[in-house]
Amino acid sequence: MSLVAGVARVPLEMPLGGPMMGYGARAGGARAVHDPLFARAIYLAGGGKCLLVELDVCLLAPAHAEAVRARIAERTGVAAERVLVGSIHTHSGPETGFVAWLGGAEPPVASASLFDAAVAAAEQAHASAAPARLGVGRAEARIGRNRRVAGGPVDPDVLVVRVDRADRSPLAVLYIHGCHPTVLGHDNLDYSADWPGAASRTVESMLPGATALFALGAHGDVDPRTRGLLDFAIEGQSVGESFAVMESLGREVGVAVANAALAIATDADATIAADTVRLPLPVHGAADGEPARRSVLAAGLARALAALEVDPATAEPSVGELFAMTHERTRHLPRDEARRRIAVARAYLRDRTAPRFAGGVTPSVGVQVLRLGPAWLLGVPAEATVDVGLDWKSRLGDAPGSVVSIANGWFRYLPHPRNFAEPDAALRYEISMSTFEPDAASRLLDAGDALRARLG
Repeated sequence: MSLVAGVARVPLEMPLGGPMMGYGARAGGARAVHDPLFARAIYLAGGGKCLLVELDVCLLAPAHAEAVRARIAERTGVAAERVLVGSIHTHSGPETGFVAWLGGAEPPVASASLFDAAVAAAEQAHASAAPARLGVGRAEARIGRNRRVAGGPVDPDVLVVRVDRADRSPLAVLYIHGCHPTVLGHDNLDYSADWPGAASRTVESMLPGATALFALGAHGDVDPRTRGLLDFAIEGQSVGESFAVMESLGREVGVAVANAALAIATDADATIAADTVRLPLPVHGAADGEPARRSVLAAGLARALAALEVDPATAEPSVGELFAMTHERTRHLPRDEARRRIAVARAYLRDRTAPRFAGGVTPSVGVQVLRLGPAWLLGVPAEATVDVGLDWKSRLGDAPGSVVSIANGWFRYLPHPRNFAEPDAALRYEISMSTFEPDAASRLLDAGDALRARLG
């Protein structure tokens, strides 16, 4: 069961002038490249096989991620269920064709080239596989703060996986941490991998010959400490910090990861395993069937119109019209009043748009487990909150592990059930940007737990 491993990095094509992704307030196309973006891949085989591919983009549509997984499986022979295609979630990357997917259109050529890079990286990693060694450790990073609740939970852990060549020289360092890559804001028009890019460059400088790969942990309610709390009623919150600040935070993480990696002992007999299971998850309001969902939407619309002081006898506004109406009718109100009225409107908009983002009212959603030696990764296709990540770790006992968010697509946010139960939960962005019923995270965690037991 001796380990073999391969790693690759393929540059992403990023046309200047093209649309960027991550901020609704951004105006204008990309004007320059601050730091290059890549598709990075690592292939591991030892008992079982897995391929992990991470793109320096904001997110991929579920259908696009599944298509990439299928292409990788065809080219490498590694089953799609054992391939994880993730996004680091930089908000300073190129548009990935998600808007086209929402509209039912084919992705533009520029977006298709991103998918090609992911496939090429996976192929190269697989083709370069050679005898290897693997070890797992941890670092600590405190660059984030909870944006949902003042003083709320933050997980400082960074899972670090070191992979060596047979001669014990470093081949790759995979690290996973839960903090939004949003040091740079909507005012930035330069392509950048944000703090993970700076962290990876630091790791590679401290471990010459290694390729650094970042995967996003349970980050849904954690922003860089340079940002304040996210609030419906405050405009201009997505203005960012300078590149110097971004580089500084990235180096802070990178140094911690590199020092941890340097201390890890590696083993040639590390066990590798991976698989995916799918389960139906109802979107908000759909748990009791379509008639009940229509009733929920009708009641939600009535509450939203009343909160905005709009005559309910008028025609039902479109999603865009209601967003604009919400902004216009609350912007001059006292902050507490504006916040609560916005929350009512956003709850209705969440429920109305959920099937569009999910691809149906009860889509089949994949949850993936990867075993890398002693470490267990849980891949979920959404932005998991800190509590989801902590729940997964509690299920592992003494074994190391982490949630990997935005794995194989993006279904918006995944709060933990206890996040939905908190006082004033409806005022929180993560709740208003969720897609599935409040028990969704628990169901995915349970499915992951069962899959982990099956993988041994």
